[in-house]
Amino acid sequence: MKTKIWSISTTVRNPNRLKEFLEILKLLEGKIWNNELQKTFQILLIQYRCYTPGDVNLSVSQIEILEAPTKEMTYKEAEDIFYSKNYKDPPMRGRTSFKPLEKWGLAFIIDKKVFISDLGNQLLNGEIDIGDAYFKSMLKWQYPNPLSIDFTEKEGYNIKPFVATLKIIDKVNKLCIERGEKAKGISREEFENFVLSTINYKDIDAVAEKILDYRYEISKISDWEQKNLFRQNFVDTYLKNYKNATISNMKDYADNIIRNFRLTRYIYIRGGGFYIDLEPRRMIEIYSIFEKDNAEATKMKKQEYINYLSDFKTYVLPWETVAKLKDISNGILNEVVSLENKLNQAPTTISAADTKDSLNEQIRFLRNRRTELQNLEIKSDFSENDKINECINAITNIRKQAEKPSVALEKWTNVALNIINDAVKIKPNYTAGDDNEPTFTAPGKMPDLEFYYETFCGICEVTLLTTRDQWYNEGQPVPRHLRDFEDNNKGLTNYCLFISPKLHRDTANTYWIVNKYEFEGQKQNIIPLNLGQLINILKFVKALKEQGKQFKHQYLKTLYDNILDISDVNSSSDWIEGIPAKLKEWEKWLLSRA
Repeated sequence: MKTKIWSISTTVRNPNRLKEFLEILKLLEGKIWNNELQKTFQILLIQYRCYTPGDVNLSVSQIEILEAPTKEMTYKEAEDIFYSKNYKDPPMRGRTSFKPLEKWGLAFIIDKKVFISDLGNQLLNGEIDIGDAYFKSMLKWQYPNPLSIDFTEKEGYNIKPFVATLKIIDKVNKLCIERGEKAKGISREEFENFVLSTINYKDIDAVAEKILDYRYEISKISDWEQKNLFRQNFVDTYLKNYKNATISNMKDYADNIIRNFRLTRYIYIRGGGFYIDLEPRRMIEIYSIFEKDNAEATKMKKQEYINYLSDFKTYVLPWETVAKLKDISNGILNEVVSLENKLNQAPTTISAADTKDSLNEQIRFLRNRRTELQNLEIKSDFSENDKINECINAITNIRKQAEKPSVALEKWTNVALNIINDAVKIKPNYTAGDDNEPTFTAPGKMPDLEFYYETFCGICEVTLLTTRDQWYNEGQPVPRHLRDFEDNNKGLTNYCLFISPKLHRDTANTYWIVNKYEFEGQKQNIIPLNLGQLINILKFVKALKEQGKQFKHQYLKTLYDNILDISDVNSSSDWIEGIPAKLKEWEKWLLSRA
C-alpha cells in the first residue's frame, strides 16, 4: 500500500496570518456552517483584503478595486469578485480557508455552527501570542486524528510529527556524541528524506541510525552531480512507497514545516541555515516533554479530539513545577547577566519568586530583557569593519541567504540601521526565536522596524517587490503605519524609511503626494531608498570609521530632510531621479565636517 509523507497545509504559509483569518471568522461565530456561510467567509476574506484572488475572469474595474488599497471594499464588490471567478465549487473556497484554523485548534464546527475555541479566543484577546498558540497545537498535532481522512491508522500512521521531530534530532545528536562526532542537528536534506517519511513513533531510533548512515555515505562523494544522483537513487528506493515523495515536493514541504516549527521557538537553525537543531535555550523544556511524551498518537473520538485541541490547558506542560521553572529562570538570567557584562549595561534585578505564576512572569520578563540585549548586541557586534562587509554582502546577495528572502531583508536591514547610526533603540517587529533570529516577517498591521533617536524617530518598511504589486502592497499600508506611529510618538519629527530593490513609479507617486500634500489631512515624511543606495551609505559609514571619524544620528536626519526637500521639484519622477545627487551632496557635506 502506498502512503504519503506528512506535511503542513500551505493555505496560509505565514502563520501570523492565521490570526487575521480568525478575526474574520469571529464575525460569523454561532452561525450555521452551510454552503452559504462558507461562501460568505471567503467573500469577507476578500473584502477585508486577507485573501486576494488572481486576475483570471475578473473585469478591469474589479482588478482596479483589488489594486486600490486606499479604498475600502464593500461586501457587494467582494461578492461580485468572488462569483466572477467562476469557481467549480464556491463553498469549497471557504472550507479550504477554514481548515488551517481547525487543524491548529483555533476554531471548529460544533452542532453545525461556527465555534471559536478557548485557544482561539486567547489568541484574539492578546492573552497569548501566535508562537504560544502554535507550540501548544504542535504538541497535540497527531496522525491519525478524527478530523482528517488522510494519514490513517490503516496506512501505518501513529505519530505526533512535531514531538517526533524533536526526538529524531535529539537521537541523532546523541549518536554523534557516542561516535566522537560533533552534534549539529540534521541537515535540511536529511529532514526532507527521513523526518517527513517517519509515520510511526516506534521508528524514531531506527530513523536516526539511517540518517547517520546516509550522512556517512554521501560524505564520501565529492562531485555535486554524483551527490545529486546518489540522492535521487535513494529517494527512488527508500521512499518508493510514498506516492508524493518527490525531491521537489519534499523541499517545498520541508521549507514550510521548518518555518512553522521555528515559530514554536523550540527549533534552532544553524550552519548558515542548512542544519535544524534543538533550541539549546529550551533543553529543560524539551527533555521534560520527552519524559512525558513518546510521540505516540492517542486514540480519540471526534468531539474528544476537538476538546483536546481547543483547550489551552489540556496538554499540561511537564516543566510547570517550581523546581524546573526556577532552573529555566536561572538559565535565562545567566544569559542576561553575560550580555549585560559584554555590553556594559546596568545589571537586571529580579525579585524572589517561589510560585508557578510568579516564576512564569519572571521568565517572560527575562526573555524580553534578553531580546532587548540581543538587539543591542547587534550594534556592538557589527561595529567592526569586517562585520560591516558581512552586512553589505548579505544585502547585495539578499536572495541567496539561508532565510526566506523577505525575512532576510528585514533581518539585514535591522543590522544596517544599527551600523549606520547611534540610535537609542532599533526595534524589529519580525517574529524571532530565542536566538533572536527572525522566523517570519513582521505582521501586516505593523511596520517592519521602528527606530528611536534623541532628536527624531520613525519606522522602516522593506520589500523585495518591484512591479505594480509593490504599490498594491505598500502604497497605502506604509503611510497608514507611519500615521499610527506618528499618533503614538508626538513631540519628535517622525520619518519612514522605505527600502526596496527598485521603486515602482506608482509607489513613488503615492509617496510624493503624501510628502508634498497630505495623507489623512497631514503631510508625511517618507524617504525611499533602493538597496544599492542603502549599500552605498553603509560603505560611506565604513569609510568614515576607517578614518576614525564619528557618525552621528543628526547626520542621518540631515540626509532625510535633504531628500524630503521637494518644494522646487515638479514631479515624483524628478524627485526619485534626484535622490542619487542628494546622496552625493550629503557625503561631500559630511566629509567637510565629520
